[in-house]
Amino acid sequence: MKREYIPERSGSINNFLGDKLQAVFDHLKIRLSIRSKITIPYLILAMLVAFAAIVTAYKVMLENIDTRFNNQLYEARLIASRQMVNEEQQMLEALRLIANTTGISQAIVGQDPTTLRSLSVRIAINNQVEFVQFLDMQGQIILSLQHKSGGLLEEYGSSTGGEAIQRDWPFVQAALEGKSDAYGNKFSGYATAPWGDYFYIDGPVLDDSGSQIGVIIIGKSVETLALQIRTKTLGQVTLYDLSGNTIYSTLPVSVAALPEADVKTILANQETSSLRRNGGDRKMQFEGLTYSELLGPWQIRSRDDLGVMGVALAQNKLVSASLPIRVAIITLASLSLFFIIIVGTNLAKLITTPIIDLVSASKQVASGNLEIKVEPRSNDEISLLGTNFNQMVTSLDKSHKDLLGAYDSTLLGWCKALELRDNETEGHTLRVTELTVDLARAYGLGEDEIIYIRRGALLHDIGKVGIPDGILRKPGPLNEEEWKIMRQHPQMAYDMLKSIEYLKPALDIPYSHHEHWDGSGYPNDLKGKEIPLAARLFSIVDSWDALTSNRPYRKAMSVLETQKTISSEKGTKFDPELVDFFMMFISEKAASIQP
Repeated sequence: MKREYIPERSGSINNFLGDKLQAVFDHLKIRLSIRSKITIPYLILAMLVAFAAIVTAYKVMLENIDTRFNNQLYEARLIASRQMVNEEQQMLEALRLIANTTGISQAIVGQDPTTLRSLSVRIAINNQVEFVQFLDMQGQIILSLQHKSGGLLEEYGSSTGGEAIQRDWPFVQAALEGKSDAYGNKFSGYATAPWGDYFYIDGPVLDDSGSQIGVIIIGKSVETLALQIRTKTLGQVTLYDLSGNTIYSTLPVSVAALPEADVKTILANQETSSLRRNGGDRKMQFEGLTYSELLGPWQIRSRDDLGVMGVALAQNKLVSASLPIRVAIITLASLSLFFIIIVGTNLAKLITTPIIDLVSASKQVASGNLEIKVEPRSNDEISLLGTNFNQMVTSLDKSHKDLLGAYDSTLLGWCKALELRDNETEGHTLRVTELTVDLARAYGLGEDEIIYIRRGALLHDIGKVGIPDGILRKPGPLNEEEWKIMRQHPQMAYDMLKSIEYLKPALDIPYSHHEHWDGSGYPNDLKGKEIPLAARLFSIVDSWDALTSNRPYRKAMSVLETQKTISSEKGTKFDPELVDFFMMFISEKAASIQP
């Protein structure tokens, strides 16, 4: 039965007005194009707004609000400083987590980089740390972890061994020597290394007796640091070293270095003032925007200065006007806004509701529902589009069913042709297909999966078309060379079907039904649950039908003998759990199976 897709309607006044407006159009038999429905009302509205804008423009004056801009710039600089503190605290927390993780100290003593990586990489990911390094007390590298540039969040490269250049950095030397200061035994610093400019925090690792056995260094690139601070401040962040050289800037233009004298002035007066530099002086201009920058110290928790941090905002001019003009603007804007909302909301609903119906219906068609229908709501082009859409979906549904029927008929033809060529008992393919489908359904698999299981069962031996007749139809046992060729038929099936998009989901059975639970099968030596579920189910059914059917070289076994044979291969050839389930299932069908 075909279903009609009718979105819910609310009972609001807007819906009422929209329906009434559509009723007027229908009564007058006026067929307006979508363009007309949108253009005519908004043309009038645009003329009103334009007239109001012209009147207002003559009466509004611009005034400079540099004081307010300075306050915004100062606030952004404070937020940047606080964010730097937060970033350092987050890195300290990551350092403590790694240092206090059970097994870290033992892995350092044992020089075990594998364990160190396993224990520390998740902490590094969770805390967005880009660099982690473990040193022994001689400054030798045990393990280095570094986030891959441009990689996924969890992608870290690693290296082991070697002498660390970091041990010559003052803040690393302090940790190796077990020093402490007023802020504890953790030290911070900025350094340039072959892998880039990074901000680091390091600290000692102690064993269970409290003796220092190594040092952990964690780091975050200056680029990441600046971008994170920019996210919090909404300003452009630039970091300079103590010589005034630009380390990194989020500005999309090249930022000139600071004069060294300015750096000294900023750091000397950091408790009482900051230095503002205008964009024209610094040439910080981009796409018509000129930036002003407020400069202050770039400090770490020990209050040591690493350099200078600048936060830049685009200079702006705001419009200000006298009180009467403001009242006029507010009144006119309010009236315009009121009419725009009332007219625009109802007009938009009138126009877009059938479009939304079509969009929603098309999504369901895209997800596979070809029984969907849309209800025409008007007498314009969209209504015609809806009617055409319904006809298209009906045709598509019929074509889809016809195509699937043709495909399945083709599969049956393939199977019949293969049975005529092979020495299989007539009807083997259809029997195992029917039994496999029943078993899968009883096992609780969904109908979407069962469709592909059915096709896979029909094609389970399709690869045998590539096996020579001398081997395929040989009445006696095959020799080793012949078996090697025979065992190629699952791979032949895969190579034959993999490029057919329609059959890709059905490949599990043709490709893997000769895999064994203990890994002794072929072609891929799959083991246990590495074997797809469909193939594990089918292999039991395939053996059952083979054993209970007469063959040229033997008579069919009884049901009891077959049950014993299959049960004896639990855990070797077959999935033990599925064998037990199959035995319960087959007991209900035993009367319908001919021995």
